Amino acid sequence: MKSFLTKISLQSGKILMSNYGKIKFIRVKDKLSYVTNADLESEKCIISAIRKKFPSHDIVSEESGSLGKNSDYRWFIDPLDGTHNYINKIPLFGVSIALEHNGKVILGAISLPCLDELYIAEKGKGAFLNGKRIRVSGKKELKKSFILTDLVLRYNPETKLKMLNRLKGLVYDIRVLGSSVYAFAAVAKGSADAYVTALTNSWDMAAGALIVEEANGKVTDFNGKEWKAEKGRFLSSNKKIHDKLLKLLR
Repeated sequence: MKSFLTKISLQSGKILMSNYGKIKFIRVKDKLSYVTNADLESEKCIISAIRKKFPSHDIVSEESGSLGKNSDYRWFIDPLDGTHNYINKIPLFGVSIALEHNGKVILGAISLPCLDELYIAEKGKGAFLNGKRIRVSGKKELKKSFILTDLVLRYNPETKLKMLNRLKGLVYDIRVLGSSVYAFAAVAKGSADAYVTALTNSWDMAAGALIVEEANGKVTDFNGKEWKAEKGRFLSSNKKIHDKLLKLLR
């Protein structure tokens, strides 16, 4: 299963790179965001591979929605996370693929093809970057912590601005990078100390959350409860500053 996930993650990443800077079309998806031919080609590659090898499995994908067969297994796919970065030739984008079994995510991968990075994790077996084990940072002080977040002000701007107001002056710095998969990867390898998402979807967070946990980090909703692959608000951190951040976010 892990080798299959590795293969399709790399294949979809190659599709993104073959179209990078050479996008054939850009369409408005929901009046507030865009989709490109690269999103659709990447998704087709992933779904076709899953359908061929695991025809009974359910699939939830950003562009195609829920393709259900009432299976105990469910795949979460974001064929191109960071589409707006991709369109503007900003190299922070990637592919996210995760597998859930009976409501628990057991396998996840993030491919950042422009950076030649593949993150992969299996439940209980650790997180790896290009085959080498990774771990979250050891930062303990909130005042020195480096935080990533999303700030797509097209959606729920007041909620997100309130969140920033709660954090300002209490952390070292906050960055908005435009790609949730890149943010999860940064926390997992210790480049950032936490990633705060005020609103995200299952396909954006399923793989990344598992990778952070398997890198010895912690992921919960804003109430400190166990995360599930669904739409919502989540905090992913190095574990050491998690409770302190939750107090600010609640």
